[in-house]
Amino acid sequence: MANKIYGQEVPFVETMDEAVKSKIERAFLKKGVSYLIKVDKVMDRKKGLFEKSKKYSFYISRFQEEQAKSAMAESEFEEDSVVFLIQ
Repeated sequence: MANKIYGQEVPFVETMDEAVKSKIERAFLKKGVSYLIKVDKVMDRKKGLFEKSKKYSFYISRFQEEQAKSAMAESEFEEDSVVFLIQ
C-alpha cells in the first residue's frame, strides 16, 4: 500500500543520511505534518567494489506543503545533506 500514491502525496525532500532523516522526522512531528518515507537502496561503485546506501524520500500531503516548508525552515540543515523536490 505504501507504493500507491493517489494524488494527495507529493515528494518533498530526500536525504541519504540517517541522522538527517531523524531530524526531519522530529521537525515534521513537531509541526504536525503527516509524511510517508520511501526507502530506496542505492548501489555505488567505488574502486571496483560496490557500496550500498539508503536514500530516504519524504512524501507529504499536498495540503500541508506550507507547514512542511516552515518545519524545514526552522530546522537548520546543511545545504548538501538534503535535496528539496518542491520549490
